[in-house]
Amino acid sequence: MGQHPDEDSGASGEGQGAGEQGYWQPRRYVDSGSETPDQTPPPPAGYGQQQYGQTPPPPTGYGQQQYGQTPPPPTGYGQQQYGQTPPPPTGYGQQQYGQQQGPAYGPQPTYGQPGQWHDLPPEDLVRMHQPGVIPLRPLTLGEIFEGSLKTMRRNPEATIGMAVLVLAVLMVPSLGLSLLIPTLFPDLGMLDAIAIAGMVPTLLNSLATMALSGFVIYVVSEAALGDRVGIAATWEAVRGRILPLIGISILSFLAVFGVILVLVLAGALAAVLLGPIGAVLLVLLLLAFVPLMLWLYARLSLGAAAVVLERAGPITGIRRSWALTEGRQAWRVLGITVLAAVVAGLFAALIGGLLGALIGLVFGLVSGDVSAQYYLQVIVDHLSTFLVGAVVTPFTAGVTALLYLDQRIRREGLDVGLVRAAQERAAARRA
Repeated sequence: MGQHPDEDSGASGEGQGAGEQGYWQPRRYVDSGSETPDQTPPPPAGYGQQQYGQTPPPPTGYGQQQYGQTPPPPTGYGQQQYGQTPPPPTGYGQQQYGQQQGPAYGPQPTYGQPGQWHDLPPEDLVRMHQPGVIPLRPLTLGEIFEGSLKTMRRNPEATIGMAVLVLAVLMVPSLGLSLLIPTLFPDLGMLDAIAIAGMVPTLLNSLATMALSGFVIYVVSEAALGDRVGIAATWEAVRGRILPLIGISILSFLAVFGVILVLVLAGALAAVLLGPIGAVLLVLLLLAFVPLMLWLYARLSLGAAAVVLERAGPITGIRRSWALTEGRQAWRVLGITVLAAVVAGLFAALIGGLLGALIGLVFGLVSGDVSAQYYLQVIVDHLSTFLVGAVVTPFTAGVTALLYLDQRIRREGLDVGLVRAAQERAAARRA
């Protein structure tokens, strides 16, 4: 369990593997309403027969139906007839028909350790509907974006700090390789060398994004319960899921690329065989290329969260993402994902514009030295990728994680498990 936000910011949480939490089990609450099947006490025999307006014959040992007490029956109990109102025993007047009272039958269900969270002060109980960065109910667009930003602000070490660490590890060898391109390929022109050098940090940044997404998803899952974690706890929880994350990323890419490739080849074949009609069909397929690619991406985008939190494999993660985005929810996930990408793109354009203005000034100083211009361009490209990735990747990964939580709350009642987990953690903190 991570550290509560109200505690000292200098300490890191002792992270627990997300897959060890029972409430992440798929579809656990989907058919159980507000109670899980294994936590609903069976009703006593005959309980369902006591309906409003009926007076059943008193059971044997009537006095034992009080809370742990066995008072003697009231005077004249045996003379009670239908239509007569005997003098009620002490406390009986509080049990009126139509009024809700704690059940008096059998042991009471507990959440966590018996009696712990029931003793929480009122301010803690009120907070149970939003113990962390989001309310535990279906989320709105504003709450998803705000929750992602709150997670970054409350967990800077495990979000921005982790991004800086991972990007630095990958960008250093990328920078060294890019600077050696003119030496390795002396026949390339400057523009070609710059284009090739620009592809290197992009590819490595994609690998960094896959790893960072898994880390941020875990951090968001803890932040939703009001806890925060550090780099060590996050690494301990997610390190075993890095290979499955890479696997699901590769499978998702192949799935999208394979579908698009089949459609394009089918359109080209139709254009050859059908003539003008086939050419029209090919144009329509090309126009549908981008929307179809985005739709497929939305259907597969929640697989990484399932891999990290549910401890699913790559194929199971794809199936879970497909199931969670059925129907109209696929377009909602797509719209929010695209909007988050637009926001991230605006930030990237701002950083790129500032660095572009800077490099333009410097290029004026070294306009006669082609080699210096190349090295300067490579350094600026890597610096831009580093700065943008350190902020954009935690934000977009946080949005994806909250979309996963939102879909599970809407479809599977995950808020039931999250509320109980928050109750248990609040009680444990006060123990």
